[in-house]
Amino acid sequence: MAYIIEFYEKAIADIEKHKASGQKQLVKKIAILHAELSTTPKTGTGKPHALKNYSTTTYARKINDKHRLVYEIFEDQKIVRIISAYGHYGEK
Repeated sequence: MAYIIEFYEKAIADIEKHKASGQKQLVKKIAILHAELSTTPKTGTGKPHALKNYSTTTYARKINDKHRLVYEIFEDQKIVRIISAYGHYGEK
């Protein structure tokens, strides 16, 4: 069963910031990660891993060396909610 992908406003702003930067490869990578999240949020591209200082359902994937895609997984509702997509775990 596929997961529904939702975005916090901050994540939408982060993705728009990447689009405005003109880095097409980075935007393409985010699209690939987005597609994977709908089927396999805990495995796949970007070395997904659970974050230690967050809730047990918060994961991150590497977009590139500088940026991470941080998201929460709600298994019971089959929802993945993207928290952020800019920086490295909240560092700006």
